[in-house]
Amino acid sequence: MYLLTMDPPQGFALLFIIAVALVLILSLPTIIGARRLAAGLAPASRMEQTNYPRVFLVMLAVAGAATYGLKVGWDENIPMLNTFSFLVLPYVATAVFLIGSIYRYINRGFQVSSLSSNFLERKRLFWGSQPFHYGLLFLFTGHLVAFLFPASVLAWNRMPVRLLILEMSAFAFGLATLLGLVLLVRRRLASRRVLMVTNRMDMLVYVILLVQIVSGLAVAYFNRWGSSWFASSLTPYLRSIFAFDPDIAAVSAMPWTVKLHIFSAWSIVAIIPFTRFMHFLVAPIDYIWRNYQLVIWNWNRRSIRNAKAWHMGQRPRNH
Repeated sequence: MYLLTMDPPQGFALLFIIAVALVLILSLPTIIGARRLAAGLAPASRMEQTNYPRVFLVMLAVAGAATYGLKVGWDENIPMLNTFSFLVLPYVATAVFLIGSIYRYINRGFQVSSLSSNFLERKRLFWGSQPFHYGLLFLFTGHLVAFLFPASVLAWNRMPVRLLILEMSAFAFGLATLLGLVLLVRRRLASRRVLMVTNRMDMLVYVILLVQIVSGLAVAYFNRWGSSWFASSLTPYLRSIFAFDPDIAAVSAMPWTVKLHIFSAWSIVAIIPFTRFMHFLVAPIDYIWRNYQLVIWNWNRRSIRNAKAWHMGQRPRNH
């Protein structure tokens, strides 16, 4: 209730601090455990060279400082900053996304993977992945519908009851997405096996997603009825970007929380070719018409699971 009486900037700052504190509180035992795991790994392991909990905390601090700097610039209504954030960044991000994705697919196609850690640790992955992906899917679909059919969204929102249902549902799915993300961060930093397939870009993805989700929740809480003004204000801005006739007048006048949400969204688009996000562009469409593959398991499953040898059966000659 205290948040209801606060000004939006102060309230957002408090909400952001609470979210960061939640991540730190849940991750603190994990970070301590991860450091112990790092100390116990083999000398040739990657974890001895990279302290990923520290990398995550440093990136989180940099994101907080960058957020504050952007807020000050947007509050001062600096024209150059608005131009960069909502005119230059969208085209740069889109160009990097297209060129980087095509180059990586053509030249490093076999490296396009989500680096799934499902086989390394499954239980905590389930509880983090389910709310995160379902929440993200609902929110993305809602944004897409408001972009493609703004008139229909505005017509739906004419009745206050339907508007409340839409807004409350979106906020609930946003909280579910945040919870799932926190659990995924905790899982990655807590599992020795998952840490072995972790890189710095994973930490960057987590930080940008955290900024994106927290800013979206702040927009939903402090700048109410976002589904309506998204359809009436942001949809024309996005369409002007894609039509190569950009008009940033409306978005430049919006609150800084909305600007941060847009800025982080374009940042996510820009880093897709360099992260495991790339895997969603490589859908297995050829599975529809390819022949069935027959897999024959010739070894005893129990003996394989209990074996200590590096190779089962005949050792590869090219090793």
